[in-house]
Amino acid sequence: MRWMSFLAGASLLSGLVCGCEPEPEIVEASAEEHGKALFSDPTLTETQANAFSCATCHPTSKPSADGPILPGAPLAGVTRRASYWGGMEVELLRSMNHCLYYFMLSSKSWTAEDERGRALFAYLDALPAGPADEEAWPFTVPVQITAPPSGDATAGGSVYARACESCHGAVKTGEGRLVARAPILPDQTLAEHPLGTYTAEQRRLVFVQKTRHGGFLGYGGQMPPFSMEVLSDEQMGDLLAYLGIP
Repeated sequence: MRWMSFLAGASLLSGLVCGCEPEPEIVEASAEEHGKALFSDPTLTETQANAFSCATCHPTSKPSADGPILPGAPLAGVTRRASYWGGMEVELLRSMNHCLYYFMLSSKSWTAEDERGRALFAYLDALPAGPADEEAWPFTVPVQITAPPSGDATAGGSVYARACESCHGAVKTGEGRLVARAPILPDQTLAEHPLGTYTAEQRRLVFVQKTRHGGFLGYGGQMPPFSMEVLSDEQMGDLLAYLGIP
C-alpha cells in the first residue's frame, strides 16, 4: 500500500532517435502521491467520453466565501465521516462508485482491492483535517422544486463565473466549456423548451430543476446536483437574472 509504480510520460527524444515507440519511464511513488495525481485526472475511469475528475466537483478543503462554487463536498476528513450523500450512504467506496457511474461515465465499479481506489483513499486520508471536517457534510437536494426569488443580475454574473463557467463556458457562446455536450447557456436550453410548448414560468423552473437535481430524479445528463448548502435560493435567483430568465 505504501509504494506503487505508475507510468509517467517517456522521453519524446528517445522515440525520435530510434524510430520506435518510446519506452515508458517507471516512476516510484507512494500511494498518496499516486492518489493525488488521480484526483485531477479524468482518465482514471478509463472511459474516453469522460472529462470529469474528482477535482471538477470536489474541493479538498472548505471553500472560501468568494471562491469557486463546487457541487461536491470538501474532501478533507472524508475518510473518517460516518455517512455520505446527505446520509444516504455509509460507505465511502460505494459513494465513490456513485460518482464513477453517474458523473464519470464508468460502467466498472471499484472494489476494495482496486489500486486506483486504494491510492485515492491514501491521498484523501492524508489531507489535513480537524474534527469539524470529519462530520457528515450537509447535502440537501429538494425533490419538489420551487421558483426562487427575483435576483440581481450583477450578483448573478459572479455566481455564473464561480459555479457554471468551468463546465458550460461563456454565456451565449460556450467558449471554454469543458465538453461540447455541455449546453450553451441560456440559449440552448431555452431552444429546447420553446414558448408555446412551455410557459415562461415553466422555462424558469427548467433551469432550477437542472441545477438542483443534476442528472438525478429523472432529468438525465451528466451534471451533478447543486445542493441548498452550496447554492442558495437567493443565488439561484441572481443567476437566473444574469441569464435573462426573469
